[in-house]
Amino acid sequence: MVSPPTNASNGEVAVFGGQSGDITRNDDLLAGSRHQSFAEAVSCLGTPRMAGATDRAGENERTMLDREGIARLHDLTGRVALVTGGSRGIGLAVAQAFAAQGAKVVVSSRKARACDEAAAAIQEAGGEALSVAAHVGEPEDLRNLVATAVKSFGGIDVLVNNAANPLALPIGEITAEAFAKSFEVNVRGPLFLFQACLEHLLDSEHAAVVNVISAGAFLHTPGGSLYGAGKAALLHFTRSMAAEFADQGIRVNALAPGPTDTTMVRKTGSRAAASMAQSTRLKRLAEVDEMVGAVLYLASDASSYMTGQCLTVDGGLVPAR
Repeated sequence: MVSPPTNASNGEVAVFGGQSGDITRNDDLLAGSRHQSFAEAVSCLGTPRMAGATDRAGENERTMLDREGIARLHDLTGRVALVTGGSRGIGLAVAQAFAAQGAKVVVSSRKARACDEAAAAIQEAGGEALSVAAHVGEPEDLRNLVATAVKSFGGIDVLVNNAANPLALPIGEITAEAFAKSFEVNVRGPLFLFQACLEHLLDSEHAAVVNVISAGAFLHTPGGSLYGAGKAALLHFTRSMAAEFADQGIRVNALAPGPTDTTMVRKTGSRAAASMAQSTRLKRLAEVDEMVGAVLYLASDASSYMTGQCLTVDGGLVPAR
């Protein structure tokens, strides 16, 4: 058991509170017993207790999670998940995993045929899926996407903003048109889609949003400033969404993948892809399935106490730089 912080001068228990995580004394809380347990002291503040927790001999105990209980944490049965960029790469892997965990999945990307094929594959595997073609950079497409999803499945519980535009230009050659094209998809699209989903997320008991950014948000890449800046902006929106809707039951987090074996990376050429791989601690590209665990965690009840955070799954790329 971790001991509570104490006042070094007199050994009294200190209680976390106040602004910016300050440690402050609370004489009223501690009055009457200098020997009460830390769990008892904290419970006086109205701290929520874990389900199944019991007090025994002054200690806060909980029932151990068994295999079934751990599986339930990641179960998405009955939930509706909307995944943009869901017809290939990370988005497709996530859509397939969500369906395997019981979710009704809305697969969306620009190309209708690719969406249809992805949804059909999920259905053939026994899952529920809906195909809706939409361009994330077009606000009207986003409104239609949400309306179609809700009409078909009755609501939206999980949103994964995965679609992206990898447009790369060196500073000095960035045009107004290029800037708009990049930010319409990488920043405005995820924000506006979140807003279009908002009323339905507010109705959900398990509302979770995962914004897929990039390790590039934290690093300089030659010619990659448009993409990196857009992803950094989306991280800021992630934290703002989380802050503004936490008390209304919506959790919002981000995933920052490192270089992954996707069409986007392969299109950079074999030399560039090899360079990306060598820049990581693990000296290889990720497989798309290696992003699934992190997204499933962020979208499910397994991360119920997590919001406004970013999981970086990059093979050690950011630490290496």
